[in-house]
Amino acid sequence: MTQIADQLQLIPPYCPNPNCLFHFGTKEHFYVKNGFIPTDKEPFLNQRFKCKRCKIQFSANTFSLDFRKKIPLQSEKILHYSMNGMSNNSVARNLRVSEALVRDRLKVMSRQSLFFEKNNSAKTILEDISYDGFETFTHSQFSPCYINTAVGRVSHFIYHNTFSPLNRKGRMTEDQKIKNKELILKHGLYPRDSVFEESTYIMEELSKKTKHKILFTDEHRAYQKAYRSRSLNLCHVTISSKTRRDPTNPLFPINHLHMLYRHFLSSQRRETISFQKHEGALLEKVQLMKIYRNFMNPKFVKKNKFDPHAHEWSPAMYLKITEKILNFEDIFGVRKLKTQLDLDQREKDFVARHYPYSRQVIAA
Repeated sequence: MTQIADQLQLIPPYCPNPNCLFHFGTKEHFYVKNGFIPTDKEPFLNQRFKCKRCKIQFSANTFSLDFRKKIPLQSEKILHYSMNGMSNNSVARNLRVSEALVRDRLKVMSRQSLFFEKNNSAKTILEDISYDGFETFTHSQFSPCYINTAVGRVSHFIYHNTFSPLNRKGRMTEDQKIKNKELILKHGLYPRDSVFEESTYIMEELSKKTKHKILFTDEHRAYQKAYRSRSLNLCHVTISSKTRRDPTNPLFPINHLHMLYRHFLSSQRRETISFQKHEGALLEKVQLMKIYRNFMNPKFVKKNKFDPHAHEWSPAMYLKITEKILNFEDIFGVRKLKTQLDLDQREKDFVARHYPYSRQVIAA
């Protein structure tokens, strides 16, 4: 009965028709109620609406994360379980649903989290930034990759994540060398300059939002090359990789985030059988961790004598993007559409799960 009452009080935030003037939201009363439709799932009655301008019909469920889902009210549990160390199969067993359902909900939530971030990102950057890559793999260890990450020096806010494929390097057995050659003959080499290209992109994006702040990196040659290749509003400072990564080290925020990846994402633990099977799934988990970390949790769990608000404020609160730690409904309560946002090419590829260099078939 509570859900039926919620539907009766629902005010549609926008018209779902991309060609309608009210598609991007309005304060006008652009709709009329158009009866109910009985459904097989809670609340068993679905309030219908009709747009006054374009005459399209839609329902209260159109704006829900459970739109066209047979089993509702599972997404929040799946998010919290997945972001706290459980694999997809473990989540499915715990909730008594299929593993395919868990994968689908994570995919939907990752896209919605990207849409939320587009409307709630930092307009200007007023702090120094730590930048480095997180090395992992997808499908097999013959497909290593980098998650290029920029993190705020004070707030620990994650500003950017991008993906760079790598070619396998290091010592290999004779059988592994043969297998690697077979894969190269079949698929070709991954782009050799992918870390440089993605680092250049992130540095340019950061430079648009800041002036004369310091970008801390290690001594990776691709980072130095990327910085020299562009005229940026950033001062680049390199830190030796051999220097201890304690809180006094400018690269500590990035190292702390990478430890959280290893701890809270089951697919990123050492010697795990829960590794990501393709690039799309990896980027979706990283995107969800980005929103979970930035908006839904405090900077640190415990009190910090050097930062009295560390256990109370989320990274987004340090940047004054939000005034409180957000809950699930604050972020995923209203379903957004990709037609409502101006996405760049990387974001469009993310939504479409398009990775041209992937050696696996990725279902959209």
